[in-house]
Amino acid sequence: MMRAAGNALDGTKYRGTWVVEVGEIRLARRAAFGEDSEGVMDLPRGVTSQERPSEGDLSSVWGEAVAVLGQSVTAGGADPFATVRSDLLVTEQFLREQLADEDPLMQELGLHLLNGGGKRLRPALVLLSGQATGGHVDQLTPVAAACELIHMATLVHDDLVDESVRRRGVPTIHARWGVPVAVLFGDHLFARAFSVLAQYSTPGIVRIMSDVVARMCAGEIAELQAQWDVETTEDAYFVRVHAKTGHFIGECCRMGARAAGSSPAVEQALAAFGTHMGTCFQVVDDILDLVADEAVLGKPTGSDLRSGVYTLPVLRALAGSSGDPLRQILAHKPLDANAVRLVQELVRRSDGLDYAQEKALGLARSAQQSLATLPPNAYRNALSTLSEELVRRVV
Repeated sequence: MMRAAGNALDGTKYRGTWVVEVGEIRLARRAAFGEDSEGVMDLPRGVTSQERPSEGDLSSVWGEAVAVLGQSVTAGGADPFATVRSDLLVTEQFLREQLADEDPLMQELGLHLLNGGGKRLRPALVLLSGQATGGHVDQLTPVAAACELIHMATLVHDDLVDESVRRRGVPTIHARWGVPVAVLFGDHLFARAFSVLAQYSTPGIVRIMSDVVARMCAGEIAELQAQWDVETTEDAYFVRVHAKTGHFIGECCRMGARAAGSSPAVEQALAAFGTHMGTCFQVVDDILDLVADEAVLGKPTGSDLRSGVYTLPVLRALAGSSGDPLRQILAHKPLDANAVRLVQELVRRSDGLDYAQEKALGLARSAQQSLATLPPNAYRNALSTLSEELVRRVV
């Protein structure tokens, strides 16, 4: 059931109450309908408050969001997002509002990304970190949404740089609409994210996010400089991973704590947790790029190899007994499908995957240790579970 009253959510205030029921998920939160008005959130365009939406209506409005959140859980494992599942649905709706546009193409581009799925890891970390330290979802939703908008922007641009034609099983923006549209829409997403932060958060959070974007760009440039370089060191790999992934995820946790009004010490503990977990996330992703089933991964395996990006398992294999045959294959760039398969097989025969797995486990342990100073509660437990479930993907 959905009920609606009051004015449309215009993104300026947080007053009033709205309730949405989706299957067995019931959300209740404070929302904005004007200075003193009370009510519940407006229904999607074209549905009036007198209409009871059909099952099909509910599916079209919320189905994608529910499906997206379900993707985050490893089969057979615990659900680390359960504690904030309703809050993530709120964030998903907020994202849809931010990407709503009168221009049909802009609207289509936004929906293409939103409906394309994703783990929503970064918004979840903002919500979990903020509430682990006593924050309220109203303080955290805009920051969580801004983090996802930034992530979406980087994916649009990354796919363009990597010449990837599919992500999560669907065409990338540049493959479907062309390079100019992809560049400009990625820029648009960055602008929307900072607009949300400027409107809802503090100058300190805006500065944090600005630094995140600058570091990610520097990390991407460093990766381009290291393309096809078989002499890349493990240290250089981790510097790059920290800039591209670890720092952003760590700062998502910091921004959640900052929005909740946490102390600097708590902020730092959560940032350390996120940085370790984000680096672990990237190492796990690099392992899966070599061994996962493409249907499960949602993109072709070996994409890093085809791009000349050598990840930790490959670098470890290059340093061992498989190094000489690997170098011979990698010298013939770009790699065709057969060469990619040969490299994957050589890496599997080496200790590269086991070595990377041990590194991931160590990072996950460091992440969990960073949570020791936080007060015990369901949100801290969920953060711990999230790091456990991440490693479960490759153990």
